[in-house]
Amino acid sequence: MTGCTIGSPAATGGGGGCAALEGETITLVVPFSPGGGFDTAARIVADPLGEQLNAQVIVENRPGAGGLLAINRLVNGPADGTQIAIMNGTGASASVLGEAEGADFALTDLAYIGRVATENTVLVRAPEGVHRTWEEVRAAGDFRFGSTGPGGADYATATILIEVFELDARIVTGFPGQSEAQLALLQGDIHGLTGPVDDRRAAIEAGELVPVLSVTRERTEIAPDAPAVGEMALGPDQAVLLESLLTLNELGRPLVAPAGIAPDTLTCLREAFTRAATDPEVVARAEQQRRTIGYASGADLEAVVARIGGVPAQFRQLLRDAYRTAS
Repeated sequence: MTGCTIGSPAATGGGGGCAALEGETITLVVPFSPGGGFDTAARIVADPLGEQLNAQVIVENRPGAGGLLAINRLVNGPADGTQIAIMNGTGASASVLGEAEGADFALTDLAYIGRVATENTVLVRAPEGVHRTWEEVRAAGDFRFGSTGPGGADYATATILIEVFELDARIVTGFPGQSEAQLALLQGDIHGLTGPVDDRRAAIEAGELVPVLSVTRERTEIAPDAPAVGEMALGPDQAVLLESLLTLNELGRPLVAPAGIAPDTLTCLREAFTRAATDPEVVARAEQQRRTIGYASGADLEAVVARIGGVPAQFRQLLRDAYRTAS
């Protein structure tokens, strides 16, 4: 590792990308309202990242358009390392592939610093929900998924599940955030809600939500009784669609910067983030908040983005049709 390693000239202000950031204020944008999973993840790594950079990292919430508005602003902003963001990898990727309104950027317009958290997704129901198992969901009529709207990972996930499993279902949108959607679930206005395990963990452990399906290759620890899509026998067309969705999920919740950032500054940010995200004290602090840091390097994420660029045409068309219907 070079450029920003401990004890190197760049790390002590002697030159390179880290010297350019030392003493600066770096804004870490969260494209959603305070208090949610993205906000929590960003705040867990903000101070440790600032310590590694000898800079101040402040978190700023800029909600809008399902998280797309902030990313649009980021790619058109200064590419000097002082503006970075945590991104909804699944939602943003699906919006780009589906040419959704508001997705005015390409995934290659971004530089990838590293992943804060994974997107291991579960479908949950209310404890008193009428559809108690995945088989009952599949047999249901007019099953209602909740979603914050196009741009969100929950919208893309529901779209693919409906198609792959030929569900008699629709997506109910318009919820300002996940807390409002969860309230609608508990009140019976919707039947199911998808989202990352970490965002649902506390409610699942408290018995307030019940997992029905894991949108993962294997069953998750928090939901051992919920079947995983990866263990299901599917036809080739259905398997391709699900595998494409799982590829999008691998992007998770990455820290990103504008693609025009100087290579040495990007190297510095990546190495500083690696040290912050893998610090045992930071990992323990995340666990205390019932969060798991699902670290992946910026280079790893570039490989995921390349694979996303190669998803099949039928997956892209399905997303285009869904976003066109929603607009």
